[in-house]
Formats: sequence, structure tokens, C-alpha cells
Amino acid sequence: MHYVSTRNGDVRAHFREVVLSGPAADGGLYVPAHLPVISPEEIASWSWLPFDELVWRVIAPFVGDAIDDQRLRALLSDSYKGFTHRAITPLQQIGHNEWILQLFHGPTRTSKDFAAQLQARLVSHFLEACGGEALVVGATNGDTGIAAIEAFASRPNVRLAILYPRNEIPADRLAVLQAADPASVQLLPVDGSFDDCQTLVARLFRAWPLDGLIPVCFNSTNWVGVLAQIVFYFHAALQLGGGTRPVGFSVPAASFAEIYAGFIAQKMGLPINQVIVSTNSNDALHRFIHRNRYTPHASQRTSSPAMDFSLYSNLERFIWELYGRSGSSVAALMEHFEACGELSIGNAQWLQARVLFDSYAVDESEVRREVLRLRDDAGIIVDPHTAVGALAGRTHRRSLGAPMVTLGQIAPIKSAALLAQLGVWDAEVASPPRLHDGPPGLRRGDLDGLCKALQAAQSRRV
Repeated sequence: MHYVSTRNGDVRAHFREVVLSGPAADGGLYVPAHLPVISPEEIASWSWLPFDELVWRVIAPFVGDAIDDQRLRALLSDSYKGFTHRAITPLQQIGHNEWILQLFHGPTRTSKDFAAQLQARLVSHFLEACGGEALVVGATNGDTGIAAIEAFASRPNVRLAILYPRNEIPADRLAVLQAADPASVQLLPVDGSFDDCQTLVARLFRAWPLDGLIPVCFNSTNWVGVLAQIVFYFHAALQLGGGTRPVGFSVPAASFAEIYAGFIAQKMGLPINQVIVSTNSNDALHRFIHRNRYTPHASQRTSSPAMDFSLYSNLERFIWELYGRSGSSVAALMEHFEACGELSIGNAQWLQARVLFDSYAVDESEVRREVLRLRDDAGIIVDPHTAVGALAGRTHRRSLGAPMVTLGQIAPIKSAALLAQLGVWDAEVASPPRLHDGPPGLRRGDLDGLCKALQAAQSRRV
């Protein structure tokens, strides 16, 4: 298996290079040159497999000969040892043929643990082989950075640098970030939005300032962020229909990686009949799916903060697929997008996307009503992100005969304060955490300041 850039099919990379990287050198994202296709009979034969064996069956074709099978099995199995539920991703029924796939039983109680735990082990494996050191860099509006710290902070030959929007991150998440060991984690607040943080990270990788340190991105621009999540779809479909019955999914848009992973799973042969892109009032992605017009804009604060942004880097991978894997077409589209801040694709490509994808934007009043409805009608408590997905799934499912699965990305306890306000959380809510001011914030778009901050931290270590 080798990988190419979404903007240039002549760029070739081995799986090791893809793991130890961020975006490709030309600004595109790495994608597999071809996808493994699995027969319906083979998929059906996987229905009895334990989770770690299923993970190996799905992921091994993307790794190829980069890691021998015995070592890969061990790395994959070890990635889930910190999960607290024996099923890893249990299904919970919430209505007639409606389910939540609980993805929050990892160490930090969010779905971000799947990618972070796997990536940390793969990065460590390849660093050990080459004797190198890495700076793992990324942007977070809360949970992604926390998952990266949990996975990477104790790894040898690895340091973390985390950019976050100074005034847009929930206080409880910020407290966890600030508690990280500064010897291994460098926090870099940005006086801007999460989208500004993502843009700075992308620019940093194009102008890497630190010789001797391998740059790795912990966001899902790194292919591992997608790869780890393809398994979700196989696991749910096998549990609900043995891999032969069509299944629909509603995905709260806290990342396009999970949405794109569903598309990849269908291309591999899984019978997915619908993917609903579920957004909160920050609806840039909904407007792209619904109207073929993508225009990132300033985000609003909501009760589902993991979705409070509008810049989705993995959308580029999806567009590459829609354009028949044409790097030149994607390069032209992305050049226009980066210059003008808006994107529309060809009508044929948009109609192709709509064969699988629907979307729905859920406003704040609907989110709160759905949390209460699920408490009253199903006797369960969900966090607001999951409520967004559940409402969209119930409202816009195409078939009552096909199971509809909402990806439950965040444990309810992580939204305890809001749930207590709604009267659905009985546990005593902790008092607000104490925070400190942190270092001065980087100005929006200040690549030079970011490079200097990283160089200064490296100089202190040396």
C-alpha cells in the first residue's frame, strides 16, 4: 500500500512517511492510492470476531508490509487496553431501529481516543525503528488536545505542541490542558478562533522551523485520524445486521474525519445506505451538503462546543474522491478556496455526494428538547453532541427498515454542568476549575510568532 497527495497523484509516500507527517509537502492530504474492497461474503464472516481482531482485518490492508502482522496485531490490541467497556464500542437502543454507538469509553471519555491511542503507538513504533525524535503538533478546541496528551505525553522521543483558541475553549477542558507537564507539552494559546488555530498549524507544516525534529500532526489531517474510525462503521453494521443488512449513520460534525470514514467504509463494501451529517447552529458543513456552497464563517458558542467551528480539512479528501481522484482538479478548487474563502463543486460531483449523504442543522432549542426527550422516552442521558446526531437521524432517515446509528462521541459526564441545568443529571456538579492566564496569545495568522515560540522551547530543552 502506498499513498498519494490529494493535490498531486505523482507524490508517493509509504505508510511510515504518512504516519510521521501532517499534510503532504504540496499542501494536500495523504490518501491511499487504492482502497481495499471486501466481498459481502467475507464481511459477513466477520460478524463473530472480537473487536481487536475486527480492527486488524479492517486496518491491515492500509498498512501493507510497513509493519509485520504479529507486531501490528500487538499495537492494535494495545491501543484499546485503556478502554473501560469490554465491548469497546457498545450499542445502546434509543428507539425503534434507532441506536447510539458509544465511542466514549476510552481514557478521556471521547471518540478522539481511538485515533490518539493508535497514532501514539504507530508513531512510537516508527521512531524506534529510525531513531528519530518528533514534535507532535495540532490544534484543539478541547477534547482532541486532551486525547493527544493522554496518548503521547509519556512516549519517549516525543513532545507535544498544542494550539488552542484562548477565549473559545470550555473551562473544564482548558483546566486539563493547563495541568499537562510543561516538560513534554507546550501550550500555545491563539487570540482567535479554532479555525485560526487549524490554519496556523497547516501553515507551520509548510514552513517547518525545527531541524532535527520530525513534524507529526495529531489532527485528522494525518491519515491515522481517519483510519482509526473506519472500524466504527464495520463494528456497528456487523452487530446490527451481520454486515449484510443496510445501515444508516448520523454523525455529529465534530470532525469530517468520522464522516469521511463512513464514506470509505461504504467504498470498501459495507452496506451503508445513508450518512447524515449532523451540525449544530454552526452549519457550514450542512450548507455544503444541502446547497453545494461551503463558506466557513465565525462560529457561535453552543452547548455542543466540539462542533463550534467551520473549517473541515478532511473535506478535501472527500472532494478528491468525488473528482475521480484527480489531483489537478482538487488543487485548483483548493487554490480558489484558500484565496476566496468559498467552495462549490461541480453539479455532477455534488449529486454523487447526495446519493449517500444528507444533512441537518439542529438549533440550540432543539438540542435541549432532544436531551429531555431521550431522558423521558428512552430513559437515557446523552450529551448535547449526541442529541444533535440523534435528532437528525430520527428526522431525516430514509428507511425505517434500516437501523439508524448515531455516533455517540462524548460521554454525558463531560457535559454535566449543562445537563444539571436541564435537570437530567443527578450527580453534584463540580465547581468551576481554577485557571491561570497562560502565556501571551499568538496573534491570528502569526506564523512567525509560532515558529519563534517553538524554537525557543526547543532551545531551552537543548
